[in-house]
Amino acid sequence: MDNYLFYKASDLVEKARALRKSNPEESVKCYLTAAQIFIRMSKHDREYEKDFFDMANQLFEESQTVNAKQNEYLQSIRDLAKKKLSFQDIAGLADLKDEIKLKIIEPFKNPELFKKFNKKVGGGILMFGPPGCGKTMIAEAAANEAGVKFFNVNASTLRSKYVGESEKNIANLFEEARKSSPCIIFFDEFEALGQERSNASTHTKSEVSQLLMEMNGFGNKEQEILIIAASNEPWEIDIALRREGRLGNTIFVPPPDFEARKQMIKSNLKNKPVKSVDMDAIAKLTEGFSGADITSVCEAASDFALKDSIKSGKIREITDKDFYEAMKIRNSSIKPWFNLAIAKLKETGNKDLLKGIEEYAEKARIEHNEFLQAEAV
Repeated sequence: MDNYLFYKASDLVEKARALRKSNPEESVKCYLTAAQIFIRMSKHDREYEKDFFDMANQLFEESQTVNAKQNEYLQSIRDLAKKKLSFQDIAGLADLKDEIKLKIIEPFKNPELFKKFNKKVGGGILMFGPPGCGKTMIAEAAANEAGVKFFNVNASTLRSKYVGESEKNIANLFEEARKSSPCIIFFDEFEALGQERSNASTHTKSEVSQLLMEMNGFGNKEQEILIIAASNEPWEIDIALRREGRLGNTIFVPPPDFEARKQMIKSNLKNKPVKSVDMDAIAKLTEGFSGADITSVCEAASDFALKDSIKSGKIREITDKDFYEAMKIRNSSIKPWFNLAIAKLKETGNKDLLKGIEEYAEKARIEHNEFLQAEAV
């Protein structure tokens, strides 16, 4: 083990935790840099490889709890999802929408056609990708497009500290879904409920067993129920739940594409004093940013103009220069996720999930290896 790097990472973690309230942006930076160090160390130390992966994952998760603006953005997604969303409300992502239409919407709208092609209505789909990219909003819009009832469940809320209570909650949910068939059950943060059993407690194993039992038979003639499980950590989900017939179908939800980013920038600048902001240029520069990151960049750009306005006593409009300055201090928070996801999926042999991530990384020109270089540390 490289003691120098280990102590360097430990110092960064200590600094990150000390700065959580006083300087959240610097705190996030320290967390992510420490996580990158641990990923580097895992590649050169087989004895502690898994430990370093786990440390990196824990630090990445801690970093996500620091930025209040990101949490506000995620909450806004959940609030927006309560409205009657459709795909028209979601900018860009044309390829993703086409895939969702084929796998989720059309089977419910044209069940007889799908049966002629021996395709079942219902079943299970795993929707995975980096945090802050709108998996919940997309699932809600898909349910509305399909015209079926939508059960939006945060997986962690089904869990109970009392023995047998979690299993009862799961059974009750599926019983209600059967009464409402055809319908869609959407599990957010599914890894919290469907955790890999090899390293789980007896209580967790029992919950997974209950899930497996409830999912048997879904998608047949009597049970037109679709389960959509969303996860930022698909490698943590039990392999039995990810088999064909359960969550065997997968959909990778990438960060917003060019058109989506452009629309988000416009939305964030709505009703604000703006002067000659090149939306196309800013959208290009934010390739690989999550929706939460884009909101953060727009807020930072607005703050520059606001501070100048306070000092001068006159309104100073937001310009391109404000965005360029903002992106010096606001970068993509999800690029480390790609490092971790690729490493974890290679480790666990999940080639199907890995393919979607690597294809996006290549398309978006996100060279994940660049984040492991010493210069970044």
